Amino acid sequence: MLKGKRFVVSIMLLLITVIQGCSSTTKLVDSWADSGYQGEKLRKFLVIGVVKDDLMRRTFEDQFVGKMTQGGREAVASYVYMPHLQDYKEREKIEAVVKKVGADAVLVTTLQDVENRKDYVPPRVDYVPAAWGGYGYYGYYFQSMQPIYTPGYERTTKVVRLETRVFSVKTGKMVWGGATESFNPSSAGQIVAKLAGLVVSDMKKAGLIK
Repeated sequence: MLKGKRFVVSIMLLLITVIQGCSSTTKLVDSWADSGYQGEKLRKFLVIGVVKDDLMRRTFEDQFVGKMTQGGREAVASYVYMPHLQDYKEREKIEAVVKKVGADAVLVTTLQDVENRKDYVPPRVDYVPAAWGGYGYYGYYFQSMQPIYTPGYERTTKVVRLETRVFSVKTGKMVWGGATESFNPSSAGQIVAKLAGLVVSDMKKAGLIK
């Protein structure tokens, strides 16, 4: 009976370890803000997602706009006015769209890299209660804790790297930039939701937006 319990516990520990290794996270690995920026807080953004897949681009821009418009800000998805980015390589064309939208900032996110990173998770030993009993706490801890061995395994982690830059329309200069890494994302929408939250939070800290 005891061996059966130990087997179940060891399986549970292995599953927990694997699930934790596969969980999706997005983090801001680098950011920069123009400390010398003296303009008003940015309030209306033209959001541009530089992605080859049109559907993914629309998903990205729509979700980013949804996050940016919280807190009284305004944002517009670029695909509404720029359906094909390859047709907007000239500065004059982009400026015309910015003027039409009435944006005071342009946010551009580009996909930098997608990597399948492999690493080895070494074996581990955990100590779990062997059984319930009438021990005092001292005797219980030192007599009834049984070692459970979890074998090592190879883990593959998908890493998506994105770079986001924000430009002031008035000065034409970059006022904020950041790089993010997403680990094992389940969907593009999940990446965008977390990315937008990180960008908004960091820009608030920098005093660029409300």
